[in-house]
Amino acid sequence: MNVSVFRSQLEEELAWRTEEILFFQNQCANIDKQDQQEKFRRALVLLLYSNFEGFCAFALQLYVIAINQEEVECSKANYAIVAASLHNVFVTLRTGNKKAEEFKTTAPDDSKLHLFSRDREFVEKAYDILKRKVKIPEGTVNTESNLNSIVLRKNLYRLGLPHEQFQSMEPDIEKLLGLRNKIAHGETKQGVSALLYEELRSSALHVMSEITTELTKAFSEKKYLLPMGN
Repeated sequence: MNVSVFRSQLEEELAWRTEEILFFQNQCANIDKQDQQEKFRRALVLLLYSNFEGFCAFALQLYVIAINQEEVECSKANYAIVAASLHNVFVTLRTGNKKAEEFKTTAPDDSKLHLFSRDREFVEKAYDILKRKVKIPEGTVNTESNLNSIVLRKNLYRLGLPHEQFQSMEPDIEKLLGLRNKIAHGETKQGVSALLYEELRSSALHVMSEITTELTKAFSEKKYLLPMGN
């Protein structure tokens, strides 16, 4: 996948989600009574958040797909990408029950020895392991139960991206999520004013646009690779 295709897919995803938001927003404008408009905007907040979360998940997963298609050796990828690619290896090292062939009979219950054996085998095969092609597994991108600012940071961190790059926008993300949860969980029955909705919509679309820009830049500049000289 080249950069132009990557950018195009992000922009197409952003475009249809923006159009959907604006379509229902226009329906609200056709309602005559203000109190009914405010009630309608409650639903718009839910729609706004679902599109925000859905777009972020799509964008980050597309970044994963694009990196995997590059077929870079682990030895050349940045540390986060390698760690993600070798997740199954590390799970085996930490929790596996594989026992050393030499001591299966003489020391069958020596867990520390068998753990050392797995560490030793990893060292022996480290060169071959680092020659593997990067393959970030499904599930690395995880929006959890809600995509709040902390969850967004965690996903960026897992992909070796600056996890604080959207820090200035985090209060807007939390405000949108907070109101969405209150509405979805029945904690508030109040309508949503035009001013508040416009603020939330503007913030959500701004974050989505910035994610498009920053991920495109990261892919274009090959941020998934180790810096030159490492």
